[in-house]
Amino acid sequence: MFSFRSSNTSMTTGVRRFLATEALYGIGIGLYSLALNLHLLALGASGGQIASISAVGILIMGIGALPAGMLAGKIGRKPMLLAGSMLVAAGAALFAAGRSLPVWYAAQAVASAGFMCIETTEIQLLFRYCRSRREESRAFHGMFAVFTAFTGLGNLLGGILSRADASAAGHAPSLYASAVCIAVLSLLRLRLLPAERAAGGSGGAPSMGDSGDGGRGGPAGADASGSGLRPGAEAEAEIANGNRDAAEAESRGRDTTDKGPGDSGRRNSAKTPEATASESAARGAEEKHASRWGPAKPTVSRGRRPAERVPRLPQGLRSLLRNRSLWLLASNACLIGFVFSFIGPFMNVYLKFRAAWGDDLISYVYTVNGLVLFAASLAAPKIMERWGAKAAFTGAFLGNAGLALLLLIAQPTPVFAALLVLRSGSFSLLGNLVDSETMSSLREEDRNLYAGMRAVFRCVGSSLSTMSAGFFMNAGDYHTPFLIAGVLLIVNFMYFRSRVLPLIIKRNDNLRGEPQAGGA
Repeated sequence: MFSFRSSNTSMTTGVRRFLATEALYGIGIGLYSLALNLHLLALGASGGQIASISAVGILIMGIGALPAGMLAGKIGRKPMLLAGSMLVAAGAALFAAGRSLPVWYAAQAVASAGFMCIETTEIQLLFRYCRSRREESRAFHGMFAVFTAFTGLGNLLGGILSRADASAAGHAPSLYASAVCIAVLSLLRLRLLPAERAAGGSGGAPSMGDSGDGGRGGPAGADASGSGLRPGAEAEAEIANGNRDAAEAESRGRDTTDKGPGDSGRRNSAKTPEATASESAARGAEEKHASRWGPAKPTVSRGRRPAERVPRLPQGLRSLLRNRSLWLLASNACLIGFVFSFIGPFMNVYLKFRAAWGDDLISYVYTVNGLVLFAASLAAPKIMERWGAKAAFTGAFLGNAGLALLLLIAQPTPVFAALLVLRSGSFSLLGNLVDSETMSSLREEDRNLYAGMRAVFRCVGSSLSTMSAGFFMNAGDYHTPFLIAGVLLIVNFMYFRSRVLPLIIKRNDNLRGEPQAGGA
């Protein structure tokens, strides 16, 4: 906890404000995640209907995620993030007010559109406020630490509100409270977060409102590369320099036709007679052509042909088609989503029907779960730094697979609840490690596109597993989903180890090879 607080003080103003407001998002989602399924069950929805509503929402996110990622590159990540928060708040309020299946589907569509906007912008915006890759990692895990800690508080508040309201309204008060928290979050971030364009300046300049904080960054400032640019910005600078050099070379080529006879003679003195004769013939042909059809076009040097304008695909689509790494990472996101949705969204359903616990006990379990998630978020960067990528991911994948298979066995309900919470925390640690390292391994210009692809592929996997879980719940089978999740985690680990991990290790090796600020 002390190390998290000390590292937070060395972060930029944009990161600190983002993390501070993340507390409201955690409370709002804690209220929402605890209350939603229980609210629908109290109003007469079946487990299969709940799974169908969730699957429709996931499909909506999958359809719109890639266009949303591209749109974020045009209108900015901050406006997209704020719009997403307001949509989630509206969806929570509509769930609370609705009493029929069509209204619940509409509420799910609105909330899913909001989650889609948030998922495709929040990590990239947070990284945009950072000055180095190490600060990106700390900010990412700090965001999840704050989120999960206050998610537990939201779960606790949801249990209190559900006990205070014994009417037939289900868990509507918790959903309304969630809507208020997330709406207030949107207003605070609109006012407090720096503009995105101010965060991306070269040289690690402080964001708007930093008041020179970039110069007092402490250890984080020492991780910036020697060029003074964040990872990803260096590639942009090199491209810009290359374009500038090409423009200068082309202008020098044009100058050969615009200079006077003396200068032309000096330039042509070094040429061979054959080259001089061929150029004279070309100029004579052009003068003849000009006498008939008007002024001749400027002569172009033989060494450089004029660039032909060929129809080109949009930049995002070109990157999508030629970047193999994006497809490998997106396929891994599909597997992660498929594994997650067998268990994660239905924890309260498993506790209610397999453990036969009441809503108040479930709220306590969710509160403890929030604390476990908070601890997992804090532990993730330490595990990565101490063990290294290969050992950390191996332990996280195989540990999660073992816990999922252990939950398949019939056992006393307190033991089942404890293992369920432990599995939730370990899977959160795995997801944080995967999301942080895969996003940070990409260049800045590819992150928006990958965020959209990740959301699309993850939603495809999640929708399939959600519908499958609904089938088992309708049949009263609350054991088989754990077996499927355990087997899929092993399959996912095999794919990750062979296809994704080499990309992460290669990126880490490249960054270690770059000169660091303040170094020799």
